[in-house]
Amino acid sequence: MIRFWGQPKFSVPTGKLAGYELFLRERPTREGEWHLPADFGAFPVRDFDELLRATLATLPKDLQLVSLNLDQEQFVDPDYVAQLGRWHQSGGPQLIIELTERMGVGANQVTPVRLVEAARIYQEAGLRVCVDDVGTGANQPELVDVLDPVVTEYKYALQNVRGTVNVGVIRAQVAYWSQRAHRQHHQFALEGCEGVADLTLIHDFAPDLVQGYFFGRPHPLTIAADLFI
Repeated sequence: MIRFWGQPKFSVPTGKLAGYELFLRERPTREGEWHLPADFGAFPVRDFDELLRATLATLPKDLQLVSLNLDQEQFVDPDYVAQLGRWHQSGGPQLIIELTERMGVGANQVTPVRLVEAARIYQEAGLRVCVDDVGTGANQPELVDVLDPVVTEYKYALQNVRGTVNVGVIRAQVAYWSQRAHRQHHQFALEGCEGVADLTLIHDFAPDLVQGYFFGRPHPLTIAADLFI
């Protein structure tokens, strides 16, 4: 069984709920615990798409956006590109595809050229592309340089660096990506906000979007059962 869990994303300028980031979770049995799938590629794109539509059917109609995480292999998978590329026809909220820092199994075969080609197709279909986890994993500045013409957002993940670098380094990194987003006319999102101390980063660097445990934890979302068998 698979379901989406959602974490709320808030607009900093308005202070209002802007949408949700969706996380795929799996539960082997009704009595089992929900967990992160070991292999995202194990689920057919058709099931993924049906679950997405059945989930969004139960969410507020005035949501501005919904975002999905894809690792590099999923991001360039022709089935994902084709299926999600048709999403804008549904008339739902703006769909944002978040390219995570995960390279995935066999990801040495995913070249920057293929990532750019896929991002361009998403863009031409009316979807937005976000470089998630900027500055960590595969999403280093050199790759972001190549992707810049076909993305609209950077997201900096505090949870990826918390406890590994000091506050001064974190502030310098947030400043870098915030300023870079401004120069590129991209949106800037800050996630992983967990306590009052993180509010100073929001005050000082004015991201467009924020999310984190301080604002709301991921939780299971209901589905329209008649749309997902």
